[in-house]
Amino acid sequence: MSCLLHSLSLSLLLLILFPFLFFISMAAQSNDTRYPSCFSYNCANITISYPFWRLDSETPTQFCGYEGFGINCSNNVPIVYFGSDSYYIPNINYESKSIVLVDYDVSPVVPDVVCPRVRHNIDWGDLPFNFWGQNVNLSFHFNCTGVPDFAREIACLSNPTNKSCVNSLNFEPENFNWTVYSCDDAVVTTVLDVFSSAMALETEFSRALRQGFEAKWGRTEDCEKCEESGGRCGHNNSTTELMCFCSGGAITMGHCKGTFVETPGFMLNYTSTPIKKAST
Repeated sequence: MSCLLHSLSLSLLLLILFPFLFFISMAAQSNDTRYPSCFSYNCANITISYPFWRLDSETPTQFCGYEGFGINCSNNVPIVYFGSDSYYIPNINYESKSIVLVDYDVSPVVPDVVCPRVRHNIDWGDLPFNFWGQNVNLSFHFNCTGVPDFAREIACLSNPTNKSCVNSLNFEPENFNWTVYSCDDAVVTTVLDVFSSAMALETEFSRALRQGFEAKWGRTEDCEKCEESGGRCGHNNSTTELMCFCSGGAITMGHCKGTFVETPGFMLNYTSTPIKKAST
């Protein structure tokens, strides 16, 4: 008898707590009830929210956010991709629309990187990002026959016959001819300006690479009508059509105002102006 009462008490407790637990679970994903399909997520200490979206979410065929703004959080490390290049995200500021990006290869989340080595330039293609803040451009040259006076040798990447070096483009002479040093590779990247002087590059470039650089994002052109009508834009990967997530949960094509015809494949279609039936 006591076991039965205990079982009934436990079942009653679960029934009481279930709605509360469900609410807490949903609140962790979405903090804006106006757009129930536009979830927000926590990834480490970063909030992934519109216009960014979680790339490894449970609904990869449909997302609310800008194309190319997907953030992978599969290992609880926020990563965004520009082409084949990966960048770690230590901070996003939604008020200033700015983001700090760190080349993943030289980021602090990659263990045992004693001597960081950048392998590509920064290229975000057609995505609406622009450099912003106190950034400085660094030029790296690898496996050279020598090091010019305005550059600083990277000791951990050099040997008696092959030298690697770094310099700020602000101090590089105009039209300088690097071919005389027969370097195997050259990369230009951007970092926050944390250097006390040009001489400090030799010892501080590693710390600068791990801190990354700051960029600002703007609105994508195809989202203009949707956002101006109060919506948030996204895409359906199976149809490649632009989707507009409207306040209240409606999902339309293009924008949130006007008349919209039912479209197969979308979760919900919305008509802000009733469609008049033809008279018979």
